[in-house]
Amino acid sequence: MKRYIVIGEILLILLLTGLILLDFTGIGRKERKQYKAIDHLSKDATPEVVSVAPLEGKDPYVYHVEGDKLVGPTPTSTPTPTPTPTLSPEEQYIRDGIERAYACTIPDSIAFADVKDYLSIRREPDGNSQRLGVMNPGDSCLLEAVDGEWAYVKSGSILGYCLVEYLIRGEEAKTYAKEHVVYTATIIGPVNMRSEPTTQKENVLATLEVGQTVTAKTPALRSDGDPTTPLFTEVELKDGRTGYIATNLAEITYSWPVAHIIDDRKSQ
Repeated sequence: MKRYIVIGEILLILLLTGLILLDFTGIGRKERKQYKAIDHLSKDATPEVVSVAPLEGKDPYVYHVEGDKLVGPTPTSTPTPTPTPTLSPEEQYIRDGIERAYACTIPDSIAFADVKDYLSIRREPDGNSQRLGVMNPGDSCLLEAVDGEWAYVKSGSILGYCLVEYLIRGEEAKTYAKEHVVYTATIIGPVNMRSEPTTQKENVLATLEVGQTVTAKTPALRSDGDPTTPLFTEVELKDGRTGYIATNLAEITYSWPVAHIIDDRKSQ
C-alpha cells in the first residue's frame, strides 16, 4: 500500500514539474512575454483600459478590465469593398467611342502666354529685335530652350524668342492645357447638324459638307437609348449656332490656339 502512495506522490511531483516547465518554457512563457506580465489584475486594478506592448514584429494590443481579468480587444470587421459597376455592352461601346474621339496628349514642353494684351515673339532675344508674331492671352507654344529671361519657342509656324516671365510653364501649364483644350471636328462625310442628338425627329438645322471644320463641344449619349442611332457630338459653327452631328462622320482632333504672324519690320 505504501508503495502505491509513494508512486502516486512521484507521479504528482512529475506532473507539477511538467506544468511548471511548460509554463515558463513553452506557450505560457510566450504569452507572458507578450502581455509583459499584465495578464492577471485584481478587481481594483487601474486603469480600466490597458495598452500592452506586443512581441517584436506584431501589432499592439489594447485590453480592458472585467473584474479580475484582462479581456482582449474585439476584432474589427473589414469593410466590404464597393464593387466596380459593370457596364453593359452598350454603355462600354459609348464610353470607348467618347474616349477615342476625345483623346488628348499634352506635350511636356507646352507653355501659354500669361498676359493681359499680347506677348511678342522676336527674331532675337532682344526687346528691340524684329517681331515675328504675337501670342494673345492663352495662346500656346512649345518651349525649345530657355536662356536667362528669354525662351526660344515655337507657336504655330513661328519660331522666335519671348520673355519667360510671361509664360505659364511646367505642371501649371499641363493643368491649364487640360482646361483649355480645343477640339475640332472635320467632316468626313456629308452630315446633318441636328437640334437634338436623335435622327427620329425633323430637327435638321444645317447640312455640313466634307472638309468643313467646326468646334467639337460635349459628346452626347445615344438618344432615348436607341441602339440604332449613332453616337452624337455637340458642335458649334463659326456663326455661333450649335447642334449635334453623328460622331462617325467626323474626325475629331485637338489643339490649342497659337500665335499669329505680323508684318513688323520696324525695330521695337
